[in-house]
Amino acid sequence: MKRWTAALALLLVCLPGFGLADTWTGKVKEADVVDVEAPADGVLERFTPERGDTVRAGEIAGNIRLTRSFAPADGTVEAIHLEEGDEIDGTVLEIDPVSAYDITATAEGAPRTRENALVHSGERLYVRCTADGEHTAAGRVTAIDGESYHVEITEGALYIGETVRLYREEDYTEESCVGSGTVAASSLITCTGEGKLAELFVAEGDAVQKGQLLWTSASTGETEVVIPADGVVTGVLAARGDLVSEDGVLARIATRTILSVPAEAEDAEIFRRGTVLRYYRADDPHETLHDATVSRVLHDTSDAALTVELVPSQEGLLPIGLTVTVTDEE
Repeated sequence: MKRWTAALALLLVCLPGFGLADTWTGKVKEADVVDVEAPADGVLERFTPERGDTVRAGEIAGNIRLTRSFAPADGTVEAIHLEEGDEIDGTVLEIDPVSAYDITATAEGAPRTRENALVHSGERLYVRCTADGEHTAAGRVTAIDGESYHVEITEGALYIGETVRLYREEDYTEESCVGSGTVAASSLITCTGEGKLAELFVAEGDAVQKGQLLWTSASTGETEVVIPADGVVTGVLAARGDLVSEDGVLARIATRTILSVPAEAEDAEIFRRGTVLRYYRADDPHETLHDATVSRVLHDTSDAALTVELVPSQEGLLPIGLTVTVTDEE
């Protein structure tokens, strides 16, 4: 029995196609990679590519939500200086505020307590002149600038240039005083921006309320994310809801795939550049052989190893990370 077994083994080795071919196992990896970039500043409202997806040049992969600009105060649109499609370089429009008065105030004159030293944007305050106390008004904090803050008057009448004190309580108690300031006439509010004016939502003469949408803009005319080339998505770097910048990288696409195979230094003679070998895919149950041409051989002198890169003959792109077996079988 042993003699028959040994004879059969020898016969198999001697038969063509048995025991003569060497094999090396490797992976499909990306070669040439291009970036999918954001066309404008804004919020990524939709983005569909996922790693491993096959994409085509010109496909719409998502879109950037335009930057929205809102009215800073109640008032009337006095003038609009641009039209839709214009590049924004400074002022877009001006608003004549409802309030005839604006007060610039500090904490001077307020009791030195932690509560009275702090005011908050949007907070309602009560105002009384310091001369005779006969002029009173009410307003709200519109902005805080370091140690000073601004109050727009929404109720009452004051004199331009007079000094006033501001309170949290309408009874004007000393304990509720949060500071003092000077009354000035309200000026036109200048609303500025940058990029390209995409859409206007108001017209001259319109009454607007604080927080109302005035216009949308983008740093380029297009806000759709377009796939730049045919390929396979190898990485996704952004997601829906992310704040992105113009030309920021959202994803990467491999436009070409290669086979990367580790080998021993002693196999260098087999892997000469331009040599055509054969390979089959791990996902192919029939193990169909395809041609692949050696394009580059990288030598690692530290452990006498090789990394061989081969260009597959199959049309299209192979799945990134797919296991392949390379053979020198003819």
